[in-house]
Amino acid sequence: MIGQQQEGSTITQIMDMKKQGLSNNQIIQNMQRAGFTNSQIFDAMNQLETKNAVDNLVPMNQLTPQGNAPFPPGMGQSMPPPMQNNQMPPQNPAQQAVAKSDSTVKTEELIEAIIDEKWSDLINNVQKIVEWKNRAETRISSLEMKIENLKDGFDQLNKAVIGKISDYDSHILDVGTEIKAMEKVFSKVLPSFTENVHDLTRITEDLKKGIK
Repeated sequence: MIGQQQEGSTITQIMDMKKQGLSNNQIIQNMQRAGFTNSQIFDAMNQLETKNAVDNLVPMNQLTPQGNAPFPPGMGQSMPPPMQNNQMPPQNPAQQAVAKSDSTVKTEELIEAIIDEKWSDLINNVQKIVEWKNRAETRISSLEMKIENLKDGFDQLNKAVIGKISDYDSHILDVGTEIKAMEKVFSKVLPSFTENVHDLTRITEDLKKGIK
């Protein structure tokens, strides 16, 4: 019962939008935004188009059946009136074929509208992916450039440090050479200086003894 009420509500909404002059594609988009599935929309529009095709046919009770002649005068009063009911008279094969053909055309139009909508969504999604890919490539290129700049800076810093270390080693070697030269000088001067010191000590002692 709830499903029938929902189906009737779907058909009613579609009829209202058709009266407003909306296209099938616009109707599908509005119904999707309202929370209806494609299957519900498809079934409702198919039923509505079939109903419209049947309603557009000429009612059977307005036609004179082929092969039946009018009643002669006086006989119409003696025959019982035809039974009337609320049921729609059966359709002949030609009417059924027209209704089926019209329903098929409307169904194809609905399917094409759904395909066009999905294709448009797919194109939009692909475009978003392409834009994201381009942004990612731009960021990657920027990062690669920054890494190259950092690498160049590190190489220059490394060369500067190595240059300073080389200079330091050179200075140390120079200091070592000077120290060795001083050692040689001291090795030559120190014996005579020591001997002189001993002589001065002996003279000092002799002088002290002479004074006493």
